[in-house]
Amino acid sequence: MLTKFYQRIARFVNHDELTARVLFFIVSVGFGLFALYGDNKPLIGPIRHEWINAFDSFVALVFFLLLQFFPATRKHYQQFGYALIYILNIGNIYLLYTTRFDVQYSYQFIVVFCISGWFFRKEAAYLYFFVIINVLLILVLLLAQKNSPPTFDFYATYLISAFAQFILLRYRFNIEDKLTESERKYRLLAENSFDLICIHNAKGELEFISPSIKRLLGYEPEDLIGHRPYEIVHNEDKPLIRSLVLNDPNHPSTQNPIQFRLRHKDGTYVWVETVFVPLESPDGASSVVLSQTRDIRKNKEYQLQLEERSKELERSNADLETFAFVSSHDMQEPLRMITNYMQLLRRKYAGKLDKEAEEYIEYANSGAANLQQLLRDLLSYSRITSSEIKCEEIDLNRLIADVLRNNQLEIKEKGAKILTENLCTVYSDRNLLMLVMQNLILNGIKYNHAEVPQVVISCKDIGTAVEFCVADNGIGIKPEHQKRIFEPFHRLHTKAEIPGTGLGLSICKKIVERMGGNIRLESEIGKGARFYFTLPK
Repeated sequence: MLTKFYQRIARFVNHDELTARVLFFIVSVGFGLFALYGDNKPLIGPIRHEWINAFDSFVALVFFLLLQFFPATRKHYQQFGYALIYILNIGNIYLLYTTRFDVQYSYQFIVVFCISGWFFRKEAAYLYFFVIINVLLILVLLLAQKNSPPTFDFYATYLISAFAQFILLRYRFNIEDKLTESERKYRLLAENSFDLICIHNAKGELEFISPSIKRLLGYEPEDLIGHRPYEIVHNEDKPLIRSLVLNDPNHPSTQNPIQFRLRHKDGTYVWVETVFVPLESPDGASSVVLSQTRDIRKNKEYQLQLEERSKELERSNADLETFAFVSSHDMQEPLRMITNYMQLLRRKYAGKLDKEAEEYIEYANSGAANLQQLLRDLLSYSRITSSEIKCEEIDLNRLIADVLRNNQLEIKEKGAKILTENLCTVYSDRNLLMLVMQNLILNGIKYNHAEVPQVVISCKDIGTAVEFCVADNGIGIKPEHQKRIFEPFHRLHTKAEIPGTGLGLSICKKIVERMGGNIRLESEIGKGARFYFTLPK
C-alpha cells in the first residue's frame, strides 16, 4: 500500500504541468484567505495590503483556470509559473518598502525568494530573475528614508541567503546541463538507431519507442505507446514471452537474446532478436525494462537454407557411403572368381603357354589383386563414418603387438624394425586406432629405401589430449605435398614404383577427426617423416 502511494506521489511530482496546476490553485486559495482574514498591516501609500494579496490570488486563479480548461495553454505552464514568481517577489519587495523592513515581511521575502529560485528550470531564466530582484532591492535601499537596524539585519540575512542560493543553483544547473546533454545524446542515438529501442514500464506497457519501428514493423510510435508488445507476438512464440523473468537482472532471460516473431502492420510476421535489460525507474520504486530489437529475417532465411542444404548433404553422403559399401562388398566375389580361375589357368597350362601368355596371366592377377585391395580400402573408408565408436581402455603396447603380428609378413619381407617409446594407456576405439597405427606403420615401411627401414612409435600427455608420433627413416615428403597426401586417391608415385591405392592416409585422417583429434605431418626429403595425431583423453 505504501509503495503504491509513494509511486503515485512520485508520478505527480514528475508531472510538471500537473504540479503547476495544483500549486496555482493552492497559491490562489492561500492568498485569497490572506486577503480576507490575514494580518493586513497598514502600508505607506495608496495601495492596501489586502489588495496585494487579492491580486496575487487572482493571478494564480487565472493561471489555474487557463491550464485546467484550455488544454492549448498547458504548454505555457512554465511561463505562467515564472510570471507568478515575479509577481510574488515584486509584491514582497513593495511590502518591505512600505512597512519599513518589518521583520515579518523581511523573512517572508527571503523565504519566498529562496523557494522561488528552485522552480527555475533554465539557468538563464534564473539569472534574469536574480538580477531583476536584486536591482529592485538596491532601488528600495536607495529610496529608503533612513537605514534602520531592521534594514541592516534584512540585507545582511538576505545577502547570505542569496549567495548560498546562487552557489547551490549554479551547482544544480551544472549537473542538470550534463544530464540534459547526456539524455540528448542517448535520445539521438535511440531515435536514429537502426535497431528498435523501447522502454517498458512495470506492467510491460511501452513508454518509449524509437522511430525505427516504422521501418521494422510499419507502425508509428504513437500506435503502440501504452500497449504491450505481447499483443503483436506470434501465437506460437507467446509461451516464450510468458517465460521471461525481467525483474531479475541475473535471470537467463536478461542475459541472452531471444528470437521470436512480431506482427507487421500489413499482417505478416517478422523474425526479430531482442535483448531485455532491466533498469531502475525514475521513482526508484518500480522496475522498467529497456529492449533492443533487430531484424533477423535474412539471417533466418540463411539459417533455414543452411539447415536444408545440410540435410541434403547428409542424405548425399549417406547415399555415397551406401554406394561405396555395396559396390566394394558386392565386387569382392567376382574378383575372387577371376583370381581363382587365373590361378587355375596358370597351374593347368604351366609350361604349355608361351612367355607372352604367362605375362598376360600375371597382369590379370596383379590387376585383380590391386582392385581387391582398393575395394577393401573403400570398404574401410565407407565404414568409418557409419560405424559406432566403442571406447574402451587400451594398452598401446598390446595394441602395437597385435598390429605387428597381423602384418609380420610385410615387416619381415622388408627387414624393418618397429620401436616403441613411452607408450601409455588411452581410452578410445580399439579397432579404429589399430587401423590408424597399421596404416602409418606400413606407410613408413613402404615409402622407405633405407637398408633397414625403421619406425618409432611414441606418445605423450599434452593436457586435454594424448599426442602420438609415428616417425620413420623413409624417403620423406616435399613441403608442397604434405597437406595433399591426406586427400583420397592422391599419390606421389606410380603403382609401378610403389604399389598402393592412395587411401591409407585419408582413412587415418578421417578416423582421427571422427574421434575428435587432428593429424599433421613434419617431413624433409631424405630425412623421413613424422606423423603426429592427437586423441582426446
